[in-house]
Formats: sequence, C-alpha cells, structure tokens
Amino acid sequence: MSQSFEIRVPKELSAIPLKNYQKYIKDVKSDPNKQPTTEELEFANLKVLECFCGITMKQAYKLPMTEFSDIIKHISDLFAEKTPLQRTFTMTDKNGEKIEFGFIPKLDDISMGEFIDLDKYISDWQQMHKAMAVLYRPLKHKKGDLYLIHDYEGTEGFAEIMLDAPVNVAMGAMLFFYHLGNELSKHLTDSLEKQLREDSEFQQTLEQSGVGINQFTHSLKEMSENLKKLQSSHYFNV
Repeated sequence: MSQSFEIRVPKELSAIPLKNYQKYIKDVKSDPNKQPTTEELEFANLKVLECFCGITMKQAYKLPMTEFSDIIKHISDLFAEKTPLQRTFTMTDKNGEKIEFGFIPKLDDISMGEFIDLDKYISDWQQMHKAMAVLYRPLKHKKGDLYLIHDYEGTEGFAEIMLDAPVNVAMGAMLFFYHLGNELSKHLTDSLEKQLREDSEFQQTLEQSGVGINQFTHSLKEMSENLKKLQSSHYFNV
C-alpha cells in the first residue's frame, strides 16, 4: 500500500528560513575548486527536497522523475535570483506579534562591539543568524524611510529569532558586505580612527585588549576575502 505525503514547495526565496539553508550547506559539503561527482549531485538534489520542501530523502526517492526535476529546477531558480540588501523586514514571533527589524542605519557609527561580533560571525553560514542579530534589530522609531533601531546589547537576544529570518535577507546582507569591500573598510577605518582619537575610554579598551586600528583594517580586508569564498562555495548547482 503506497503512502501519501505532503510536499511544501516554497513559492519564493523569502519563504525559506535561514536555518533551513544552514542545514543544507552543512549536510552538502561543496568544494568550488572540484567538479562534483554524479553521486554528490544526486545527494545534493535529495537534500534540496529534504531541507526546503519538508520531506525525507526516502520520500524524495519515491517522487516521479518529472515532478522531482521540476521541483529541483524551481528551487534552483529561486536561489539564482538577485538578493539586494533589505533595509527592513518583518517577522512574526511565537505569540503572533509582528516585529519589524531594521539594518544598521549608518555603518560609520558602528560600535567596536558590533564590529568585533560581525567580523566573528559573518564569514560562516553556520553563524549567520548571529551576524544577522548584529546587523538587524527591532525598530524603535520610524518615519517614512528613516528609522532608529534598538541599541546593540550582544547577539543573545535575537540570534535564535534570526534562525527563522528569510534566507534572501541574510544573503542580501552578506553580499552587500562582499561587494562593498574596500569602501566599507575605508568607512569603518575612518570612523574607528576618529573614535580612537576622541574617545579615551575606547582607546583604553583597545589598549587593554591589545588591538590596534591596523588590526581592525586587516580584519575588514580579511572579512571581504572570506565573503568572496563564501559566495562561491555554498550556492548549490542542481
């Protein structure tokens, strides 16, 4: 007796939560410098249906070939779409309340704590929910296109929530930093140098931690290189 099961095929990329993409790239190891084998591609395709459509690999095996191929092509097309930076997006919490999150309004004003945490997390997809908790925080005031977000108090408060953030928002933020590259480095370096000159408490914190502005600059360049590798190695090819 055949068993029936439900396939939830996302209509758009925003319907895929970040945690599902994290699971996919964790399960499917890819090397951008190596041509995948037939077996690796078959495994990756089965994982597409498991991670993004809510069925098991065993169930995926039972799909008619035409349906299987159509779903794979649809998901692949979704991930091929452009993912521009989204300044704001809305999520619904477990109580059904909608919360609007906003991207850091002015990167020049990024704090040392925000920068250190962002540098730590944004180059690793398994840590991307923590990077998102640095970049996006709930709005506390909005007027037109202008808004203010809550002060940064570490990633603990929103990292778990960001696991359910739309994957296209995370990709847009990651690609934004990659493409910004040297411009971001100059903006943040100038801002940090100014803060270092004017803020004795900031300078003291740096000295105590043994970190200098040159190390910040190096970290930014390293971040850009890591994001470049991240972009090329984790997009599946089906």
